[in-house]
Amino acid sequence: MNQIFSLFIPRDKTFQPLFEQSAENLVKISEALVSFIRTPEQIHKAKFAKEIKALELLGDKATDTIYDELNKSFIVPFDKQDVHALATTIDDIADDILATAMNIELYQLDTSNVAMLKLSEIILQMCSQLCKAIKEIKNFKNKQLIIDVCVHTGQLESKADRLYEQAISLLFDYEADAISLIRQSEILGQLEKTTDRCDDLANVIETIFLKNA
Repeated sequence: MNQIFSLFIPRDKTFQPLFEQSAENLVKISEALVSFIRTPEQIHKAKFAKEIKALELLGDKATDTIYDELNKSFIVPFDKQDVHALATTIDDIADDILATAMNIELYQLDTSNVAMLKLSEIILQMCSQLCKAIKEIKNFKNKQLIIDVCVHTGQLESKADRLYEQAISLLFDYEADAISLIRQSEILGQLEKTTDRCDDLANVIETIFLKNA
């Protein structure tokens, strides 16, 4: 029945390009985060911090445009609440990445902690997969890809949880400097929280898929 009705609905030329722009920006900002954490010298980190700030601003602009279009559009590609949730959750992930990078920069924190890099790489992997799924919600033709991405994102989130727990345990066993312990714990927590946000985005995509495919 949905396929029959879809024949009479105009092809979305407003929201889908914005969704894809936001998703692609998410991949770029997560790539910058990995580079930021991987780079040992603070002076070189500054370049990636600047890139993260610029990409987060681009994401904000795309999100604001989606909200504006949502308020004035009569026809939307799917439920308005789901459009809002999709835009908001993408924006939340970018905000979390920016907050993490800014705190690392503020603390002048040594990011040689292996778990930090591994968590950032998981975030990049999740964002890359989610971007692929978001590109498929324009017509839901590649249903299996959307399903696989949602399942795999959940698996990556569980992997990130285990990695975070192990990293915190090691910190308390081997980190003698109390201030460093607190700051590293905070950054690890922010990175783990970002993987939770990515899983939230997968849930939003899954909801849209189940309602419309």
